[in-house]
Amino acid sequence: MKLKIFTLMLILALGASPALAQDSTTIAVNDFSFDLDSASAANVNISLYPGDAPDVQQPGGPEVAHADIALYDTFPPESIYDATGNIRIYETADFADYDYAAQQLEQLQTLLDQRPDLAAYTTIDPENTSNNALPYMPSQPGSQLIRAQPRYVETASVKGITYITIFRMDVSPILGNEFVYTFQGISDDGEHYVSATFWLNAALFPAEIPADFDYSAFDAGFIDYLSESVATLTAATPADFTPSLDSLDALVQSFAFE
Repeated sequence: MKLKIFTLMLILALGASPALAQDSTTIAVNDFSFDLDSASAANVNISLYPGDAPDVQQPGGPEVAHADIALYDTFPPESIYDATGNIRIYETADFADYDYAAQQLEQLQTLLDQRPDLAAYTTIDPENTSNNALPYMPSQPGSQLIRAQPRYVETASVKGITYITIFRMDVSPILGNEFVYTFQGISDDGEHYVSATFWLNAALFPAEIPADFDYSAFDAGFIDYLSESVATLTAATPADFTPSLDSLDALVQSFAFE
């Protein structure tokens, strides 16, 4: 896969200049903006990805053109996976030739129009754990293992959903640092799709797998384990996560289009 990223604005080091030395800064990319608390990230890297050909074959499938806003505590990072959060802005008109993206857009639009109870999507299907998946962009090599605390969100110019999830391709215990908090939304005019993902650490889950872990017994009770994990996440408070869910909810509430 060719790396096709054109940098629009390299780094905003929050606090590096008097203009940015404050508790929060408004980050603007074209007509999209949000308020970033300096405690959430110290650096912002903004780039433009022109998109892959719709028929390209690669893990996760072809990527739609988008503006990418990566948030980092330290910069430069060792890899793109060191980002604490990532916000992608798509134009929905670009989704037509991309099957996966078009499906996510259609599902999200249906959810926002019909407003079903999102709690139903937290149920684990024993036949296929990826069933009941909620909309998520971009496509991932793995599938949604679980979903928890889903809710509808509406700002002045964006409507969408937030939820906690984890992506997996294998059967193994969940570790505390594997969760993501995501917002998937559509601008009020329907012209933009916003995908925001932030890495979470949940102290309610172990930090590592014990050396004497019994994988055979775990595999036999995997579905029950997933249901119990969802119940644990559902009962968790915002402060049980790092960063706190309250801070991430506040960041999402600042999403705006002009």
